[in-house]
Amino acid sequence: MNRRTLLKGAGVALALPNLEMFADVKKPEKIRRFVGFCGPLGVYPPAFFPEKGGKNYQLTETTQALEVHKKDITIFKNLDHGLRGGHKAIHTFLSGVKLEDAASNILYPEKNISLDQKFADHFGHKTRFHSFAVCPSEKNRLGLMNTTTWTKNGIAVPNIEDPLILFNKLFKQDSPEQIQQNLRKTDIRKSILDAVLVQSKTMNAKLGRADQQKMDQYFTSIRELEQKIQLRRTWITKDKPQVGDFNNTAGSQDELFEIFFELLHLALVTDSTRSTVFHVPFGIDLSGIGVANRGYHGCSHHGKSPEIVADLKKVDSFLMKSLADFIGKLKESQILDDTVVLFGSGMSDGSPHSNECLPVIVAGGGFNHGEHKIYSTEPGKKTPLCNLYLTILQSLGLEIDRFSNSTGTINSFGMA
Repeated sequence: MNRRTLLKGAGVALALPNLEMFADVKKPEKIRRFVGFCGPLGVYPPAFFPEKGGKNYQLTETTQALEVHKKDITIFKNLDHGLRGGHKAIHTFLSGVKLEDAASNILYPEKNISLDQKFADHFGHKTRFHSFAVCPSEKNRLGLMNTTTWTKNGIAVPNIEDPLILFNKLFKQDSPEQIQQNLRKTDIRKSILDAVLVQSKTMNAKLGRADQQKMDQYFTSIRELEQKIQLRRTWITKDKPQVGDFNNTAGSQDELFEIFFELLHLALVTDSTRSTVFHVPFGIDLSGIGVANRGYHGCSHHGKSPEIVADLKKVDSFLMKSLADFIGKLKESQILDDTVVLFGSGMSDGSPHSNECLPVIVAGGGFNHGEHKIYSTEPGKKTPLCNLYLTILQSLGLEIDRFSNSTGTINSFGMA
């Protein structure tokens, strides 16, 4: 890529003069990344899932845009979380746990933490930003429809809805006053930790051996948090990547999608973050893709009407083209093999409000791709979607043996 590469597309023109990505320097650390691309209303399954499984499958009517990346993707069929609830289960896509069920600390000690946040909690301190969740200009917010990202405390990660806000976070330099304010915040957090550590050590001397072992684990957690605070402090005083001015001239929401994906791509290649999730807005404006008579929700509730199904196929095809274009960007930047891209939804078919057999595609990440994997639907033989998530997390460097309601990993989906 040329050092003076100009990023153009859908109202974005960003000059990238001095990014480290252009330097011929080998990085000592193997950088892994995760990107989620989540829709709230599923797909039209007959036009999404291929007829045959295995490596000799044919892409379908709405997934044709992915043909150029067929060797870099895997389509999964019959994976889900075993949940019901229609719209009220959409928010579980990246976690496998309903918000109301997460209140049980016994069953879910990390509540309904989502896949992206589990990854970001391990590696987010190594980048300027822990993670990002975005949702382009959502005007018709309906409860949890555009929320699949959750912290280990069961708190929803807020979406960034304006691309200018995201651009400023990534590339606008903080003022000296803002830098000092942020440094003071880290000092306060460090002081609180110091006070807690002193009190804990005083109490620790009075405890029995078993309780002291638990306190040792607690001290380890505090020390790890101190290290993360110190790393965060270094980012505060470090200049952000230098890029050109941002010009948001998106005329329709499909153009807005492209702008957001451009920015997320830049966030990854500059190593500003390694964990991002793009939420398709429930109230997406469909006029730019040739659907003028009904909204996204109306398309998803097609009732098998040929006319409405035709519109839903346009939506699905648009989402697949957006996915294909983004995969292409990662390929061009030569980071696809180190980036796991997950597409899917917490609902499979919006018409019957089904949460079974969720549409799931994984791209990149260095996996052995090029297959349509079909799993059993027999009771007692179903494979939880979280088994795939555990497999992804392990590939991203997490040394864990369980995530949410997983029962193991997907051994057939190994690294290439």
